[in-house]
Amino acid sequence: MVQFDGIKKKNMVFLPETVIQTHYVGKVFGNHFESTGVFNIRKTSSDMEGNDNESDLIGVICNDNENAGECQKSEGFLLGKWVNGNLEFFCNDVKYNYQTYNLIQNVFSRNTGILESGEMLKKCAIILGCGSVGSLVALELTRAGVGTFVLIDNDIIEYHNLCRHQCSINDVGEFKVISLKERILAINPTANVVEIPNIVENTKKEIFDEFCKQNMSVIVGCADNRQADVYANSLSVIYKVPFVSIGFWERAFAGEIFYWLPFKDMPCYKCALGDGGDFNQRQSSNRRVYSNEEDLNKINFEPGISVDINFVTTVGVKLIIDILNLDNAKYHQRLLDTFKQYTLVCNTDKTEIGGEMAEIFSYPLQITTSLKVNYQKACPPCEFE
Repeated sequence: MVQFDGIKKKNMVFLPETVIQTHYVGKVFGNHFESTGVFNIRKTSSDMEGNDNESDLIGVICNDNENAGECQKSEGFLLGKWVNGNLEFFCNDVKYNYQTYNLIQNVFSRNTGILESGEMLKKCAIILGCGSVGSLVALELTRAGVGTFVLIDNDIIEYHNLCRHQCSINDVGEFKVISLKERILAINPTANVVEIPNIVENTKKEIFDEFCKQNMSVIVGCADNRQADVYANSLSVIYKVPFVSIGFWERAFAGEIFYWLPFKDMPCYKCALGDGGDFNQRQSSNRRVYSNEEDLNKINFEPGISVDINFVTTVGVKLIIDILNLDNAKYHQRLLDTFKQYTLVCNTDKTEIGGEMAEIFSYPLQITTSLKVNYQKACPPCEFE
């Protein structure tokens, strides 16, 4: 058990700057950390549109003409009081200092000089597949400042997902898109997140009409099969928005990243990888594989451990950020100016992990720079161009 004796508490309140700007009076919601003596006010009643969640209630702010005793609810309750135009905070008769914050400026302040938060907040990521890959893509793009998300997946969180997914045991049984939306909003409560518990092929056209905007959006294919990515790239061709696919080979010994940009001379996903060809081991859906199977040698393993999936996915996210900043002259590209349209990212070159195909890599963590994809004759997606 952690002992806190002798540790000086901060006695601090983190306060939204809008409380000061509007001279707010009313309930405040958030977290109280007894160990540090910190109150983190995340919302006020005016932010919650009348849907007060009393379980998050941590205090109240009163006018100076109100009786402090009537405002004080219980021990450990934060009392704010406007006195001669100044706000003062107390808890258990101990005075607390406060520090104001602007959610957007403070959350994304560490991105300053690297990414322009004001521009990134205008961007939209349409993520098709919200499993281990899509969930990491969504949260990293949230941290990068992307302001709008469309999450499409008809699957639920199950126990076998937990060792790789960004969600937790508390989400088991919930739709992945709903749990992931909550994770996004926990980082940026101002984000616009549309969750669609369906497959992309059954998603209404109106969704894509609304969110596929040139120079503003990207479609990200994170499903566990090629058919979904072929369909997704077809959408990107129709709407003239970029497309990025992140997929994995058996046991995630390698991953593949493919991108397509509008108004460029580029073959689409179906041209390049529609039938897989001879140079591919990307796995289609094979969801439930357990270590207690009788004959492990006959099992087609589902993509491997989290650290291998995350490594490849992070490379893909860096590429997506490059693509979202194509129209930003101040942004310095990281990968796009050197990446081929189809890139393989290797986690290991050991055949005992990846099988014979692992021999194509010269060393672990290799990223290919020589692969080239071509147009197919009579490719339906490309005929839209």
